[in-house]
Amino acid sequence: MYTYIWIEGWENLNEFCQKRFNDRPHMCECTGHCGGVRIHNIYKADKDGHYHAMYFLYMEHDRGEYVSWDELHEKVERAWDYEQIRLDKRSILRRRR
Repeated sequence: MYTYIWIEGWENLNEFCQKRFNDRPHMCECTGHCGGVRIHNIYKADKDGHYHAMYFLYMEHDRGEYVSWDELHEKVERAWDYEQIRLDKRSILRRRR
């Protein structure tokens, strides 16, 4: 089983990884890891056509919601648009100034 979290912006990703894993994310192009978490960098468009740098973090977990990586990848990572991510309670979004 897998669990996931969406994080918007590099600063939020760094802050989350520092607090949770006491480490910084290690990225190679659009994939990476931090602790036991795998990270994918994906750009999602909002309803106005502006693109946002989103980081999809996922890991195996005993009480995860998704049974397989394929299910998680197809039903969440690829299928969700920015507005759906924004409404997800697990998402960490960029703070608006």
